[in-house]
Amino acid sequence: MRADAQRNRERLLDAAVELILEVGGEPSRDAIASRAGVGIGTLYRHFPDQQSLLKAVALHVLDRTITAGEGALADSASGGEALRRYMHLAIDHGLGVINIIYPLIEHADWPDQRARAASLLLTIVDRAQSDGVMRPDATATDVGFAVIRACRPLAVGLPPDEERALAHRHVDICLDGLTDTPSTPSSG
Repeated sequence: MRADAQRNRERLLDAAVELILEVGGEPSRDAIASRAGVGIGTLYRHFPDQQSLLKAVALHVLDRTITAGEGALADSASGGEALRRYMHLAIDHGLGVINIIYPLIEHADWPDQRARAASLLLTIVDRAQSDGVMRPDATATDVGFAVIRACRPLAVGLPPDEERALAHRHVDICLDGLTDTPSTPSSG
């Protein structure tokens, strides 16, 4: 794919993520193209139908979130720090989109991303528990569902910046319950 076409594709996916989180559902294709700063024809060239768009959005968000989590794990001094960084990065990368679009996608199954995410979460939880900062009864599944719940927009009409700040606050509160080391408030 040409560099400019790849940039347009990324802009369309980023715009779709932003709009899905803002509206709490499927935005119009015109709104996505407008937000991305491209024509509607460009959107249709990349995503000829709604299913191809939604699947691409899901994979885009999952891949970005997992990659960011793998980086957090590699760069963190402790398991507790990796856990906190991963959960905040999941919010920032738009993981809440998955909650919204999953029921709209036919055949929503991403085995590669599921395997990578499961491995990442198990490693983070094992490291945090080995470091003695995470409750021994907390599981990777607990962390996965906690971050998914925190990332989902509340659908009460909050501006996106307030929504994201509240999600970061809720992650810190959740983590304080999972770990033995309370945090300082996140700046998000």
